[in-house]
Amino acid sequence: MNVREAIEKRWSPRAFSDEQVDRKIVKELFKLGGKAPSAFNEQPWTYLVGFKGDKSYDLIFESLGEFNQNWTKTAPVLMIGVVRKAFNKNSTPNAHDRHDLGQATAYMTLAALEHDIYLHQMGGFSADKARELFDIPEEFEAVTAIAMGYVGDKNQLPKDLAEQESPESPRKAIEEFVFEEKWNQAIK
Repeated sequence: MNVREAIEKRWSPRAFSDEQVDRKIVKELFKLGGKAPSAFNEQPWTYLVGFKGDKSYDLIFESLGEFNQNWTKTAPVLMIGVVRKAFNKNSTPNAHDRHDLGQATAYMTLAALEHDIYLHQMGGFSADKARELFDIPEEFEAVTAIAMGYVGDKNQLPKDLAEQESPESPRKAIEEFVFEEKWNQAIK
C-alpha cells in the first residue's frame, strides 16, 4: 500500500472487533511511529499501552470518559500518548511536543493500515487520572487516548453511534484552510 492509499483508507472507527492485535505488530507500529520527525530530534513522545485483559488496559480504560468507555470496550488495544514538556538538551519548554506526538501517532496510524488495523484518537479522557494511575512524572503530560484494533460490527454500538459509523466523513475544501497573501484569502 502506498502512502496515498493509506491516507485515503484512514478513518477513525468506534466499532472494533474483539480480535486481539498481535503484540509483534503493535511493537512494529511503535517502531515506525518512532521514525517521525521532531523538533531537535527530541522524540518527546511516550506511549502507555494496554492489551485487553491486562492491568495496563484496565488502567487506561479507567481514565477514559464515560462516552468513550461505551464504545472502546471491544477495542483490543488502548493507549495514552504522553509528551515530555521540556527539551532534554536544555530544559526549556518544548512548544512543539504535541505536534511531534501527533506526527508519531499519524505515522503509526498509516502504517497500521497495512495490517487492516485502525486507530481512533480521543480527547475524552482524564489526563489527571492517567497521571495518578500510571505515576506519570510532572515533566510529562498525557495528551491523547487511542483505541487500536480491527474494524468490528457497527451494530454493536449504541444506535446513535452506529448511524454515524462510516469511513466517509466530510472534509473541508482546501480553500477553507489554506490561505495566501493574507488571512482568510483562499489559495488560488
